[in-house]
Amino acid sequence: MKETVSNGITNAVKMSITLNTYLKEEVDNISQELKKSKSGIIADALEYYLDYIDLCLAEKRLNDGSKFISAEEMERLVDGMAD
Repeated sequence: MKETVSNGITNAVKMSITLNTYLKEEVDNISQELKKSKSGIIADALEYYLDYIDLCLAEKRLNDGSKFISAEEMERLVDGMAD
């Protein structure tokens, strides 16, 4: 994929995706109503979805006994890296 700058977004890359008709029409309608590019709508939606998935994975790790550290432990680690 080639890096480009588009609509003020740095490090953006062009991709080709396939959507079903319903999603394509939803993107078209929202794009028109918000006067925002289709790429912008899809990028925002994907970013929100990935944030949601990240939260789900964090909750899963928290509940499955994965090792995690407290905020205080993290602060000590970060402070130790500055030394």
